Parts: sequence; structure tokens; C-alpha cells
Amino acid sequence: MKRDIQGKFTLKNDDYRQVRTLRLTDATWIALGMAAERLGITRADLLEQVVRENNLTFPVGTGLNPSVPPSQNAEQLTVLAEQVLGELKIGKQASSYKSAQKALRRLIELATTTMTATTPSE
Repeated sequence: MKRDIQGKFTLKNDDYRQVRTLRLTDATWIALGMAAERLGITRADLLEQVVRENNLTFPVGTGLNPSVPPSQNAEQLTVLAEQVLGELKIGKQASSYKSAQKALRRLIELATTTMTATTPSE
């Protein structure tokens, strides 16, 4: 990060940033670090970018598209889950990998089941 003459970090834009504290799991912290490193930015910059790309809001709900069949949402989520699992720095035979895989499968199951239950029948 660039610093000014006084040794303070330079502003990235006109918005002043205050120091904040977040409580995150180790896995979330590592994932943010990996994503930020790939983009060549800091974790804080990554979070700022995500929020700005969402027009300073976050969608409420599952983020799944109710207009497509739940099976298609499940396929999309499965692809994303495999991508996330591929980013883990552990082997596929590790118990933590298998636990994460099982949790993601359950999440997909719950998300698509919820979509089926809340989608009005035609």
C-alpha cells in the first residue's frame, strides 16, 4: 500500500476509511486473502469492491433465481461449490475437505428445497 510523506496510507478515493473490526472464521479470512491476492488488492479493498458492485446493498434471500427450475439452481450451485472446494489448500482425501464438501451439498439441498417450497405452483 502506498504511504504519504507522513507515513500514513494514502486514500484510494475521496472517501475516508475508518479502522473497523470484523469477526471472521479462519476459513473466511483465508478465502478473502486468496481472492484479494489474486486481484492484487487488500482484503478491505475487496470488501469495498463487493459492496460497491452490489450498489451498497446486499440482496435479501437465497440469491437463487425463482424463475428457473430448482434442479438448474442446484446445478449452478454445485459448479460454484466445486470451484470453492478446488480453492482449498487441502487434499481431496482430507477429512476437512470431505466435511466441507458434505456441508456444501447440504446447503445446496436446503437452498433448492426452500426454493421449491416458496415458488408458487403454476
